[in-house]
Amino acid sequence: MDKEIWKKPKICSNIGGQALIEGVMMRGNDRVAVSVRKSTGEIHTEIKQSVPLTKKNRFFGLPFIRGGVSFIDSMVVGIRTLMDSAELVDLGEEEEKESKFDIWMKKKLGENYFSYMLYFSVFLALAFSIAVFVLLPNAAVSFFNIDKSSFGGSLLASTLEGLIRVGLFILYVWLVSKNRDIKRVFQYHGAEHKTIYAYENDEELTLENVRKHTTLHPRCGTTFIFIVLIISSLIFAFTGWHNRLVNLVIRLALLPLIAGISYEAFKLSARSDSKLVRIISVPGLWLQKITTSEPDDSMIEVAIASLKAVLQEQPVTES
Repeated sequence: MDKEIWKKPKICSNIGGQALIEGVMMRGNDRVAVSVRKSTGEIHTEIKQSVPLTKKNRFFGLPFIRGGVSFIDSMVVGIRTLMDSAELVDLGEEEEKESKFDIWMKKKLGENYFSYMLYFSVFLALAFSIAVFVLLPNAAVSFFNIDKSSFGGSLLASTLEGLIRVGLFILYVWLVSKNRDIKRVFQYHGAEHKTIYAYENDEELTLENVRKHTTLHPRCGTTFIFIVLIISSLIFAFTGWHNRLVNLVIRLALLPLIAGISYEAFKLSARSDSKLVRIISVPGLWLQKITTSEPDDSMIEVAIASLKAVLQEQPVTES
């Protein structure tokens, strides 16, 4: 593992980012910057105001509460910027033409069309995650001959469920990585990490300075998701084993608690020099070897443009 990952940064930054379609999003304290490489070769950047819910509401910012709120908030912002990047990139005349369905939906929903599509996308993402990473592992355990009436059997079944959940997530990420377009997104993901490293080391944001850094970052969302999977498996192991409906209700009810604990563990892992914390972070960093790739210079330039935009002190538009 690269020693740079564990090196204490000169600047303790809370800037986060996300790889997009031919671009990078960077998020600061009160704004989001989206930079994309258009088909003409130019870099187009847009900056919008976006204050996290944890800063808008004091209650949402409390420890163990802020985890679940931040997760949903990040998902909404992430999907919104992903949709924005798809519109900003020149995809050719045929792909830019609206479908009959889009035209019909816009007539029905009017100005609220984009908002409805955004929240529908968030709903689909959550539904998919619950189906694949909650329902499917729970159902899969039923195929194993385990006496779940005893504590030991229940613990074994829940542990097995957790292992299946982690295995499914790794398989999903690996399969997605085989797509050519996703490979480019993963390269932009690497560019995002390299650029943040340069900033946290108080270096000038140039190609030469950014290029030398690693693509693996301890504060990556991939690491957070992996921590969620591990902590959920540990908590579910002590909830007992019931019929599928009761298991589902228990698991859904515990999701806010799991998100809260995972978020605090994630923040700790990103700032602590403890060997135990480093061990906890390692699986997520290993997974980043799939979700990040070495970018080319044109991708690094986009990431630099996005980070510079989010760092600028200038008026921003409402999102």
